[in-house]
Amino acid sequence: MTTDGSHHAWLALARAVSRDVLRAQAPAIDRDSVFPTQSVAALRQAGLLGLMVPGTLLGRPGAFESLWRIAAELGAGCLSTALIWAMHSQQVAVLARHAAAAESELLSRVATHGSLVASVTSEPVKGGDLLRVDAALQSAGNGWHLKRRAPIVSYGEQAACYLVTMRRGEDRPRNDVVLVRVERDDPGTVRVVGPWDAMGMRGTRSVPMEFDLTVGSNRLLEGSFREMAVQTMIPVGHLVWAAAWYGCAAGRLDDLLAALRDKPGARADRAKSDLFLTRLAGWRLSIDLLRCLIERVAQTLDALVESDAPLARYEAIEFQILINNLKLAGARLSFEVVNGLIELVGMSQGYLRDSALGLERSFRDLRAASLMYHDDRLLTANGMLMLAQRVGQGEFLSASTP
Repeated sequence: MTTDGSHHAWLALARAVSRDVLRAQAPAIDRDSVFPTQSVAALRQAGLLGLMVPGTLLGRPGAFESLWRIAAELGAGCLSTALIWAMHSQQVAVLARHAAAAESELLSRVATHGSLVASVTSEPVKGGDLLRVDAALQSAGNGWHLKRRAPIVSYGEQAACYLVTMRRGEDRPRNDVVLVRVERDDPGTVRVVGPWDAMGMRGTRSVPMEFDLTVGSNRLLEGSFREMAVQTMIPVGHLVWAAAWYGCAAGRLDDLLAALRDKPGARADRAKSDLFLTRLAGWRLSIDLLRCLIERVAQTLDALVESDAPLARYEAIEFQILINNLKLAGARLSFEVVNGLIELVGMSQGYLRDSALGLERSFRDLRAASLMYHDDRLLTANGMLMLAQRVGQGEFLSASTP
């Protein structure tokens, strides 16, 4: 882990914001299904929305080690807010790493004003398949016409800017994808077309949107979108998602233990139950296993970036499986821990919406984790990768991430 002073400073800021603002706002945000305005404002004031802008955290030793820990701190306070921060940071990382010169003005706005950058990748038929797009750009004089519907755009109504995946042209295959920057105040249609009334993650306000406008050629990000996705968008996204989910689950376990410590009589009664103790220890095991995988991926990403590794290193089968497994483990283990804690503490402390532990809210929030780029799709991809891999005797005992 980096010992740079900035790491500890950012982590302390995230912890304070999570403890003092996010945690207090989380129940009302969930109850009213509203965007976490005060929580995001606190992130903005603390400078946490600009961490992936060059010169702040990105590019420094141990950047991803810092990033996941910040995501976990925020996840412990309010998972909706943490995921907004995570998805925004993912998009800023793409701009910073692959289009820093061309997008310097936007990155400056992010650093100075904390402007939110949202991702538009979902489509009505194909869902969230990142590397394929149905909607195609159409030539329009010196620019391009973009017409697109997206069933899910997280914090879509509050974003200042959108990175929209489009097919490069009507005559191009679905996997010829280009990333287009759209500003909220661009002439044309950029509008919300439906509600967000969800089981969980209610504060993310992941609304359906419609885009119908013409943009200049300078709004198309140069370079290979596949390279952007494989090197940055997918691994960074999976890292911060998993870390936020981990933080949520670990936070609820911490809250339970703190509640027991505050009531010595209840703690003594629990200590007499072998069933309670073994289950409690089992959920700690799950938390620790997930943390180990998150740390491994963060360290691997830091090493790849610091060595300026070529695309082939990111495309390696072992790395692809590792990144997919991080998302799968994050979604499964975090949800299983919170579900298990509800079973452990029972109806009054675990199931009721007004319980101080917040387990019911976290249960609903984490239920979405397996659906965010569906787990089945990643398992299918991993199975295909395993069959394509040349595996020798003892491969799984000696395998190392490239």
